[in-house]
This record gives sequence, C-alpha cells and structure tokens, in this order.
Amino acid sequence: MAKYGVEEFKDGQPIKYPINAEATYGILTFNGSEINEKFVYVDDEGEIHERQNERETWLAQNTGEITGKFILAYSSEKADVMDIKVPLDFDLERLTFGQKLKLVGASATVQNAQKEEKVTTRNGEQIRLVPCKVFPVQVENVEVITDKPQSQNPTKTEQTPKNN
Repeated sequence: MAKYGVEEFKDGQPIKYPINAEATYGILTFNGSEINEKFVYVDDEGEIHERQNERETWLAQNTGEITGKFILAYSSEKADVMDIKVPLDFDLERLTFGQKLKLVGASATVQNAQKEEKVTTRNGEQIRLVPCKVFPVQVENVEVITDKPQSQNPTKTEQTPKNN
C-alpha cells in the first residue's frame, strides 16, 4: 500500500513521522495559543451524550476538561501561521507575543478529517463537508530562542600617548 494507506489508521492511532522543524518551518514566531475543552451534549430528557445528534438540537455543555493545547506560530518558511500541538502539561503563560521558538521532538501525523468546501450549484453557493487528510504537527516541548548579546572583545589594545 501507499505510504499513507489504510494500514496507517488501522487501530485509529495515526503513526508519527519525525520532522526537522527548523528546516521545514524556518524561524517560528509566537502569535498566540488555543485550548480545546471537552463538551458533552444534553438531550431533552437530561441524558448526557458524547456526540451531538444529527439535527444538532441538544444543548452543549463544557466539562472544563482540557483535551488539547496549541500554540500559534508564524513560519518564515511557509509564510503562514500554523497550529502546533503541545503537551497538556505545557505552560502556555510563559510565552509572549513575538518570541522566537524552537520546537523540540517535532513530529507530524497523518489523520482523517473533514474540511468545508464551497460548492456553487444552480441553487447558489453551498458549504459541504468533504473528507481529507491532515498532517498536524505536535511537539514534546517548545524552547524560547533568546537573542544573545554580542560579546565584546575582552583584550583591548590601549594606546599610550607619546611624549615628544
């Protein structure tokens, strides 16, 4: 089968592919962060469900459980902002806007997803969900790149005034 064939998704667990983040994305600049939280859905009888019904009529309730943390960083190589998944215990508060970042233990996975696609028909434009493959990036850690001050030459040659 192809590299990204069916065997990659057999147990519902995508396979991680290590990547050289610096070569692939260039300089990354921190732009912000996002936290995903788990939602449950409550029907008219008060029963709790993990997924919304087809008509999307059940009330969504936030459980407060964090399911994912992401940093948003501008890639100089891709000229775009990208989402990077970080570990759940990663402290997002230690990053500030504009900091240069280095990704540690970066990997990409192949996952099935759906995306919105605009389709024009004789009845007008419609938005449809179509299946696609996505390649999210996740990391083990993120380090802040600090600008090192230029060191001054410690051995200055001093000139002594000449007495004539």
